[in-house]
Amino acid sequence: MEPKIPSDKEIALLYRRYHTLPHVQAHCRVVAELATELGMKFIAKGVNINVPLLRSSALLHDFVRVVDFKTFEPHTFPTKPTDEDVRVWQELREKYRGMHHADAAYDLLFKQYPAVADLILKHKFLQIEKGFETWEEKILFYSDKRVKHDQIAPLASRLEDGRRRNAPETFDTEKAAELDRKVFELEREIFTKIG
Repeated sequence: MEPKIPSDKEIALLYRRYHTLPHVQAHCRVVAELATELGMKFIAKGVNINVPLLRSSALLHDFVRVVDFKTFEPHTFPTKPTDEDVRVWQELREKYRGMHHADAAYDLLFKQYPAVADLILKHKFLQIEKGFETWEEKILFYSDKRVKHDQIAPLASRLEDGRRRNAPETFDTEKAAELDRKVFELEREIFTKIG
């Protein structure tokens, strides 16, 4: 049975309902474009990829990213928020306090779109340690790690930026180097497969 996947209209409604920041939406769109492109290359090599699932998961992977922003200063956001935006974000941050945004997305999506929720859960950076079960998980994870804001960036630069913005200050540098090595291994695995 095919998993239930949200339409573009349903994704737009989720963005509106949760007041997803425009710059986060732009990031998600570029991740979705890259993930779709990679998925199609896998299909061309004879690998079965659920591109609609991959694309919709990429479009929603950060839709509640605001829940775990290290600093929450709406007046500094690229787009001036409304009072309603701030109210919704504060409610989300309170409800999901201490949680990763992927866990919050999972909670919000699981009942209606379980396959999408499961895939989004696997884009967390530390997932690289646990490994992946599907190519869709690998492609979403990798695509997100290649997109800095709304631009595709070299992997090393993106990893450094992500660590600077998101990692705890006490994060072990040896551990970070080991995780980075695994991400580069994943990149090699993907590009070896698609030629």
